[in-house]
Amino acid sequence: MSRNIVSGVALTLILALTGAYALVQSGLIPANADAKPGRLEIWMARTSLDATLRREAPTEQNPVALTDQNLMNGVHLFAQNCAVCHGSAKGATAPSPIAKGLYQKPPQLATDGVEDDPEGYSFWKIRHGIRLTGMPSFGYTLNDQQIWTLALFLKHMDKLPPAVQQVWLQVQNWPVASVNLPEQKQAVQ
Repeated sequence: MSRNIVSGVALTLILALTGAYALVQSGLIPANADAKPGRLEIWMARTSLDATLRREAPTEQNPVALTDQNLMNGVHLFAQNCAVCHGSAKGATAPSPIAKGLYQKPPQLATDGVEDDPEGYSFWKIRHGIRLTGMPSFGYTLNDQQIWTLALFLKHMDKLPPAVQQVWLQVQNWPVASVNLPEQKQAVQ
């Protein structure tokens, strides 16, 4: 009898895996960036990210001190590396063309901020990126000090000192004027 149960479980697993493989191969699961994600996909992504953050994100205090200069440095790092996807102080009212086209939609952090997240979570997300989203790993281009400085800014972006707030309000998430390259001028003439 136990042999029948084991055989039944094994057959069920084989059929489930074969069905899942056939579903993926059929093209019925959308791979396009402008498709709305299904509930299962959303649940899987959130559950996996939350579990990974609980297991791997640093729990120690941010080694970058909370000073106006460090917040200012965080604003500059954000403007150079993050604003094109995560927006400016205008938040969700003015996402860049890149942010509009990304899947999954990147949060516009002035509106959908992460101030309530532990700084270690922001550090981990910036350093490692998030699989199957547009969030790249900055661990190859920014050092830990810079990543912690970004995490500091993100934690405090809703309550910046006046001088830092003024700089934050000047951040652009997309070039305001287009650049005319020599090739473009020749093509137009």
